[in-house]
Amino acid sequence: MDDFIRQKGPAFLAHLLRRVSDELVRGATEWYPEAGVDAPPRTTSTLLALDEHGPLGVTEIAGLLRQSHPLVISWIRQLDAAGFIRSRADAKDGRRTVIALTTRGREQVVRLRKALVSMEAASRRLMDEAAPGLFEAFARMDEASRQVPFARRLRVAHATKAASKE
Repeated sequence: MDDFIRQKGPAFLAHLLRRVSDELVRGATEWYPEAGVDAPPRTTSTLLALDEHGPLGVTEIAGLLRQSHPLVISWIRQLDAAGFIRSRADAKDGRRTVIALTTRGREQVVRLRKALVSMEAASRRLMDEAAPGLFEAFARMDEASRQVPFARRLRVAHATKAASKE
């Protein structure tokens, strides 16, 4: 059977990217234990951010990763349940929660960094199989979408189409 989403074309780019993302996460979920990594794949950027930047607030993590606050809170809950992080109220602002790695979390980061060498190689091979330089193209696409948000691009495309019908 033909791929329904591919048949629908670029209007379903987000759907196609989500399928690819889900496959990458499924593969990492299956392989990480073999590499000694226990953290859920979607949470690993949070572990690395905490390792590289020290204790951070949820809003700071969300900004650093450019992910939504609710999504980061979900990741923090998973990491907390696994014992990789601890949270405490900020001494200067009791409303703010500060997240830090535990000893177990720092040990996890060491294993994660080793696993990421293989993750990078496999990911690069997969992308180059599709189109050499694909990662850099996606990075440019990410930057372009920050310069001109997709909603604005949609409005322009719609207005252009409407104007051409007149």
